[in-house]
Amino acid sequence: MELFLGKVLVKNNWDRNELDTEREITMKLQNRILMLFFGSWDCERCQDFVPTLKDFYKRLMDSFYMERPSQLVLIYVSLDDSEVLQEKLLKKLPKWCLFLHHDDPYRKYV
Repeated sequence: MELFLGKVLVKNNWDRNELDTEREITMKLQNRILMLFFGSWDCERCQDFVPTLKDFYKRLMDSFYMERPSQLVLIYVSLDDSEVLQEKLLKKLPKWCLFLHHDDPYRKYV
């Protein structure tokens, strides 16, 4: 969780809500398993993996499949060269995942 303190995480929803305070980040990530997905629109294997990732995440988070759904947070770290390419892959990812802004230099550090 400390990995993202002081950073801005964005929700992959219509409004692109930002989690930018220590309290918001802590509330969302504390005591949860963080699953980081490093990917790129230009990577065919990354695109092919997205349906598997979505199914895996759904099965761990949906009470239909699990008696006690896991507390898992998916964070997408884009390796794309442009925001346009990042957005293309985000459209395929679950709406409940989080991501770093494309212009955040921390993407390259993580």
